[in-house]
Amino acid sequence: MTNRRKFIRNTAAAIVASSISPIAFSQVVSDSETDLSFEKIKPKRLKKGDTIGLITPGGQIVKRQLDETIAKLEKLGYKTYHTDKVLKQYGYFAGTDNERATDLMHHFTNKNVDVILAIRGGYGAIRILDLLDYKLIQQNPKALIGYSDITALLSAIYERTGVVTFHGPVGISSFNNFSIESLESVLMCPKRRFKFPYQREKNTEDNREYDLYTINEGKAKGELIGGNLSVIDSMIGSKFELNFKDKIVYLEEISEKTYKVDKMLVHLLQATNIKEAAGIAFGIFAKCDRGDEPRLSLKEAIVSLFQPLGIPISYGFPFGHIATKITLPTGVKAKLNASKNTLKLLEKAVE
Repeated sequence: MTNRRKFIRNTAAAIVASSISPIAFSQVVSDSETDLSFEKIKPKRLKKGDTIGLITPGGQIVKRQLDETIAKLEKLGYKTYHTDKVLKQYGYFAGTDNERATDLMHHFTNKNVDVILAIRGGYGAIRILDLLDYKLIQQNPKALIGYSDITALLSAIYERTGVVTFHGPVGISSFNNFSIESLESVLMCPKRRFKFPYQREKNTEDNREYDLYTINEGKAKGELIGGNLSVIDSMIGSKFELNFKDKIVYLEEISEKTYKVDKMLVHLLQATNIKEAAGIAFGIFAKCDRGDEPRLSLKEAIVSLFQPLGIPISYGFPFGHIATKITLPTGVKAKLNASKNTLKLLEKAVE
């Protein structure tokens, strides 16, 4: 690590430490030099009748969204639980940083909660990373499910505890058959080898953002890690920056002009070790193939940046801000066949 990066990270840590108020849960990871090598911990599998704890670690929700989430989960055969903090409001957040962090820790330590599901993403999860007690999470491993802004929690928790987390639907997502079957195949009925199904989003035949194609041919094996591009980009330079070395990296985005996607990808390439990844699986970058003329297309921008890496890379897997999404377990070994545009799990994600 360069002296400049050490200075930036240590300074940022000092600023955060001086500005946050005390919280009941201690901070376990205190500096950028901490050894983040942990034995993988697989949470227990999901079962019908299990209690799913509902949280809002980022953006606020309204009661209608809570009620609809509860109804969908109960229809699928699950019980639900939440505290009054789930409907808190503090500006554009679902409560203060301390309230959101405390509620998440409560769900991890509550013995009556089996699985934790974020009702929505929004923005805010990155603000509570310093307020979590990672040792307590490690001692109370549970499946945490969400995507978009929840990327910050999925990656930070896995890298600091070894607990496998799940990039899947949030409570306000469309619970269609494809998404439900993928979620339950990974969390409820796991197999030692599981090939993710592919289904193109409806009514996207003429939309190039949803095309499935190879950027670099080849096969790669490694643990899955990744999530939303803008969230990952915002973590660069902090002690929560993702470690991509030897990993199968998965990335997705929504509603960013192509040049902004390009800028974030360049930052990723220049400021992290993503060039040392085993392979890269791009999801759907919905509403990103746009911008002022003249411009590169989304495909041209991504290919021009990532083809020179020479590692196996595919674009167009069904995950991200789309209705029909697969559930990707962060931390589980997988195989990417970029020549055939397939992705397989090489081990179970749950016990």
